[in-house]
Amino acid sequence: MAGSWHSLYIPSGDSAAIEAALERVLLQQGYKRYDPFPGGSGLTAHIWQRRVRQFVAPPVEGWTRVIGEPDRAGLPDLAAALGTVLLEAWLTDSGGGLAVWAADGQRADLQAALGGWLRPDRGPDDLARALAGDAPVPSLAADGPQVLAVPLPPDVARMAEDVDPVQAGKMMDRLTRQVFGKLGGSGKQAEAQAMLGGGDLWNGEEGRRLRAAMACLSIPAGWREPDFAGLQGAYQVARSRRHNPDGLRLPGDDEALARVPDALEYRPVYAGAR
Repeated sequence: MAGSWHSLYIPSGDSAAIEAALERVLLQQGYKRYDPFPGGSGLTAHIWQRRVRQFVAPPVEGWTRVIGEPDRAGLPDLAAALGTVLLEAWLTDSGGGLAVWAADGQRADLQAALGGWLRPDRGPDDLARALAGDAPVPSLAADGPQVLAVPLPPDVARMAEDVDPVQAGKMMDRLTRQVFGKLGGSGKQAEAQAMLGGGDLWNGEEGRRLRAAMACLSIPAGWREPDFAGLQGAYQVARSRRHNPDGLRLPGDDEALARVPDALEYRPVYAGAR
């Protein structure tokens, strides 16, 4: 989906076990795991009617983040398979929110569940105000580097679903360069965003509410980044260079890798179902 951000936060440092449980649950749902990156299985998006594309991040301070949109029907089974609660967070151009799935697979009461993860300087009332949209919102710099979310127009987004990550990145780069060219240079980023059909999701009402709520929790800093698109692009470049060190260097590759220099430490879990 254009203009979307999804993450799961699991209070466990065993990222290998999380990857294995995620794969197991997807297989139970009728998915087959595949690897579209250089040196992988070579299966493309065209053969799947449903897809899940996620990355398991390296653990940080006893937490592991799973980046990318899940199949939500499998989240109760994932929590049960791991035997722990998991926090789901999402933000799209149509809304955003938080949900907690308990270790027994049931959806938990949000405020009660999050109460156990409050920062020492925050109380239940702070969390309640944040969830209601009545709390001060931290600056974007406080919870990670600001990355402008530029949703693709629907027709372009549909085309991007049917190309590999590098092709999709090139298409977006060309589109962005064309827009900036029409605006006459690099000083009109906001106008370029408007022409591309979207603004910064994190400064919208739901984005601000989500940031305020997450600021109350003891989730490790940098919880927003990298986003899925940036990570996928960097991972594609890193895998390509590992698979073929002497291969062609494409424009934009260095910049993509610089955004997520440790991309290969993330584990892709891509699965499709016919």
